[in-house]
Amino acid sequence: MESSIQYKCIQTVGTGQPVYICFLTAEDRTATFKGMKPFVLLPFLLAMLLCATPLVVVLQLPALWFLTDATYRANVYSFQQPGLSLCMLANGYRLRTLTMKADVDHQTLAMVLEGKEGYVVCSPPITQALHGLERVGEEAVFVGMGQASQKAPLFDCMILTQADERIWQEAVDGRKSEVLYIRSSDAQYLPKEFPTDLIVTKQESENDVQFARRIEQMLQANPIIHLYAPRLGAWALPLLGKDTLLWTVEASYRSVIPPSNLYGVVAEDLSRTFKQLLESERTDIIAVKRLFTGREMHGSWL
Repeated sequence: MESSIQYKCIQTVGTGQPVYICFLTAEDRTATFKGMKPFVLLPFLLAMLLCATPLVVVLQLPALWFLTDATYRANVYSFQQPGLSLCMLANGYRLRTLTMKADVDHQTLAMVLEGKEGYVVCSPPITQALHGLERVGEEAVFVGMGQASQKAPLFDCMILTQADERIWQEAVDGRKSEVLYIRSSDAQYLPKEFPTDLIVTKQESENDVQFARRIEQMLQANPIIHLYAPRLGAWALPLLGKDTLLWTVEASYRSVIPPSNLYGVVAEDLSRTFKQLLESERTDIIAVKRLFTGREMHGSWL
């Protein structure tokens, strides 16, 4: 069975460049809605209406702007963006994203922010860059991310992103005999009910090379392939080259770990945090953090 589609190409006289292409009917006439048979036209129009209606509704929603720097976008925002967009739509907002330099000047920021409506949420580095900026208009609700001390006159409220020890306790609870927990010398948190021989703390008298060597000795004595390290330092460099080790770290270190060795990151759950923001009536809130596994970050549903 053979079929063919007839069309006509209209070209300019001088250059021969095509101006437009139109399809033809079996009688060599230009195909139009008027010339279409009802049983073909009605389903076509209905399909167009069904596709256009949700788009029109979405475009009418108020915007929630997220101003982020490239680093925060790569480490925290990128793998959460699809789910965050759906979460915001479910709460009546359309997510819009602007990526800019972390050291952007005030004049550029003022130009970007001018005329914005709805919520304007800033990543921690952008919040710091905005610290000395005065209020730009009254249409938007400005939200910063970071420590309470970083709150500036520009911001109506803050999303506080302090360390959450509870998340690390939950992370180690189910794997107490399978992981090595690595602490920096000034760390205050110590896992509860966790084998002490699987906790290694960097001493103030130790340099990075000595600390890395001590960790390697512990790994040789214990058949462990999973390291939990809330904070990394130069001591981690010799260990990053070992293909057999898995790492769970704070999201700010995500780009340091080879993807094949990254088990998970602890990061702000932006969907739950932004949802809490919309329900908080412009008061400061604490960011919700949780462990994101490598499967979640790479989009696997398994």
